[in-house]
Amino acid sequence: MLKIFWDKDNIAFIGNQVNAVEHSHCVLQIFLSLDEPLQVTVENEQISGKCIIVNKNARHIFSCSNKIRLSILIEPSSSFAKEVIKKIDGNYLIYDNGIECIQPKAAILIDTDDKQQYIDFIQEFATYLGVKRNSKILDERIIELLEILQKCDCYDHTIDNFANSVCLSSSRLSHLFREQIGVPLKSYILFHQLEKAFTALLSGTNVTDAAMLAGFDSPSHFAATVKKWMGMPVSASIKDSEFLKVFI
Repeated sequence: MLKIFWDKDNIAFIGNQVNAVEHSHCVLQIFLSLDEPLQVTVENEQISGKCIIVNKNARHIFSCSNKIRLSILIEPSSSFAKEVIKKIDGNYLIYDNGIECIQPKAAILIDTDDKQQYIDFIQEFATYLGVKRNSKILDERIIELLEILQKCDCYDHTIDNFANSVCLSSSRLSHLFREQIGVPLKSYILFHQLEKAFTALLSGTNVTDAAMLAGFDSPSHFAATVKKWMGMPVSASIKDSEFLKVFI
């Protein structure tokens, strides 16, 4: 069983099949136990804790050992990740103090389909970590772009294409997007492509068609992206999974 929550700057997996072979990626990753400490191997060092934050580009291995665990991938250029990274000295951080207050709130996510509950949990988790996530009044062109991505049925996911759609230059759109959203537009588009592919997969589309529908160069490009970001093959990512898109 695996439930996936997809937000604009993070992806959360909760279930008993969150298992990853040794890998590294450009995103920050948080592992949270709902009961006793979990084990993660980071750069060949085995560590134990109830909340373990693995820094970007640090090689790590994780297995949930058939117990319910929560894993959150956070885009490294987002304000969320930047604040968390400030707390890490080295490859990882064990952040267990007072974790009992947040574990029951994470456990609720196992059985809920309420997106607001996930939004509330992430906000409470950020507060627990001592991280502020500020919302902004968005520029109307960024709102338009988000609406285009929300309704996207195109295969051209280049920045140039989206820039033309909102009547901005590619460089201006990229700068404005990062300033307003806190995430590089290129990374956000990749998040969008993964989200589109997973939506198709979990609706019964095969991997090849899902990859092409989402604008990946090939099924192997999609598979390599999933393995790089999640440490799991596509087949393991979608087995007995439920997918919930949180943001609009």
